[in-house]
Amino acid sequence: MRTCSNCQNTVQDDAIFCDQCGTRLPAKEAQPAAAPQTESVQPAVQPEPVAASEQPTAVPAAAPAEPQAAPAAVVSEAICPSCGAQNLPGEAFCQNCGTPLAAPEPVTSAQIPVVAPEAASAVVADPHTCRDCGAGVKDDDEFCFACGSDLKNQRGLAPVQSQAAPVDAAAPAVGGLNCPSCGAQVTAQDVYCENCGTALKGAGATAAVEPTPAVSQAAAAASEACLVVSASGTELPLPAVAEVVVGREDAYSGVFPEIDLTAHGGVDGGVSRKHFKISSSGGSYTIEDLNSTNFTLLNRQRLQPGTPQPLKSGDEIDAGRVKLIFKVGA
Repeated sequence: MRTCSNCQNTVQDDAIFCDQCGTRLPAKEAQPAAAPQTESVQPAVQPEPVAASEQPTAVPAAAPAEPQAAPAAVVSEAICPSCGAQNLPGEAFCQNCGTPLAAPEPVTSAQIPVVAPEAASAVVADPHTCRDCGAGVKDDDEFCFACGSDLKNQRGLAPVQSQAAPVDAAAPAVGGLNCPSCGAQVTAQDVYCENCGTALKGAGATAAVEPTPAVSQAAAAASEACLVVSASGTELPLPAVAEVVVGREDAYSGVFPEIDLTAHGGVDGGVSRKHFKISSSGGSYTIEDLNSTNFTLLNRQRLQPGTPQPLKSGDEIDAGRVKLIFKVGA
């Protein structure tokens, strides 16, 4: 090791310039002299003019000490802009020509954005909307009819405040708004009737004070009729309307039949969105296939689309592979 005569920095034996101040170092003697002899020769051999000419480049002598801690993050070698020689990371001066090297710019990881916990918890799905596909769902639905997502898990992730919100929203029902199709109570904010699925936006909810006498007879007759699911024995009452569409609900297509067979094997059974309809007039009923994909059978006889056929209590109806029994009265 040798010592720079200008700044007293310790440098390698084969260094040409001081890596601390940039002063050109005297050529090393080729003779294998002992260390004390080399130290005694250095002051005599040191050319004063060379040190004076190189002194302007040594002004930032103390400055390079700052960036020396940063090169640990630099992987590639430092290239001299003057002679193109490669230098070790952290060198302040080129080992070949003595040109000052630019301080390396350390790579910082402070630019990585951090998602605040509030942002993740702020995304709370509407309890009446499937969080995965956006389809409308009911409070008692366990699975989304459109995509099959587990609604129980979705509701379990929602905060207590969001679960209490529908209760507050239903409070305006005291105002006396009713569904024009089935007469169930609805609110001014409802888009569809939760009881029968009738769209309320276009028709609008009617005040409870306004009765509908024109449909009263058909409603009374329809209220006595129901469809019984053969596989489970579940009774599906016909709503109090003159025409009841039976099929499978689809929020994306805007199809909301009066009787939805989705929860009764409608998807696997090949039930169309609008499969068939039951019409009532004066206590008598008819059934009509609505051009369904997998046909409608009445007592094992295929119905022609658009052709109403008489329907009586006890008749068997096949909507695709879903078997139903039409029943009137107790």
